[in-house]
Amino acid sequence: MGKNSTPPAIVTILAVFVLFITSWSGIRAYSAIANWQVLQEFGANPMYILILGLSWTAVGLWLFRAIWEGRRDALRAGLTAAGLYTLWYWCDRLIFQPAPAPNLQFSVVVSIIFVAFFSIILFISASKGFFNKE
Repeated sequence: MGKNSTPPAIVTILAVFVLFITSWSGIRAYSAIANWQVLQEFGANPMYILILGLSWTAVGLWLFRAIWEGRRDALRAGLTAAGLYTLWYWCDRLIFQPAPAPNLQFSVVVSIIFVAFFSIILFISASKGFFNKE
């Protein structure tokens, strides 16, 4: 990709979406530090929350940069990250949380929309063209 190439609007939307998810992970990591004692009192593992928050923040920042720069590996990395993030969300929700949240149907719908949105944007011809530039 040349230095003067700017991402198409749909890629910009995707990059902003990645930044929102990344910000949420960063806030999660910060909240684990700020509320360490409270989390321990309620039986949550603040180290787990901190490590995963920092990990997803790092992945999100890397993915944002790959998308913004139009790197070829952004397509595969984006799909992989979306799949792993969704898998992590459901494992966290169903395995690691002490009591399942009551909004199962809503979470299923949002998860499907999240993965579909991400996948569709990555495979729109304008996006594919942007990521396949040399």
